[in-house]
Amino acid sequence: MATNPYNQRSRAELFKAAQNRAGKLLASPHSDTGHLLLSLAMELHDAKMATCGPNGDLKGSGTVLEAYGRRLETLQHQARYEVLRDAADAVLGRRARAWLSPGYYEGSPYQRGMASDAGLLEVLAELELLRKH
Repeated sequence: MATNPYNQRSRAELFKAAQNRAGKLLASPHSDTGHLLLSLAMELHDAKMATCGPNGDLKGSGTVLEAYGRRLETLQHQARYEVLRDAADAVLGRRARAWLSPGYYEGSPYQRGMASDAGLLEVLAELELLRKH
């Protein structure tokens, strides 16, 4: 059995490789696989952006608190997003993306869940009610 050449690649490398392969597959009979790779690549991109290190922010006049404070906010935001998506997927299945879409009204489940940990807990409670019905 051949070893997987992608096992030791960074998220950035996986994102680029998936994008490149998807581009080739979209114009072939395997376009469905190309679309799948594009969706997975975007998930990798979102995760990669959340884990970018702030080392570059320490150059110049930035403080450790400023650099890592922004990173903490980014990671917390990404964690809320991951929990919200996973919970909605578990309860609503294919309807999850529509239910979570940011929407154009104040107080949508997405807005509340992403705004704060307390908002996320409210939305999770709503999903629990939907699960029971």
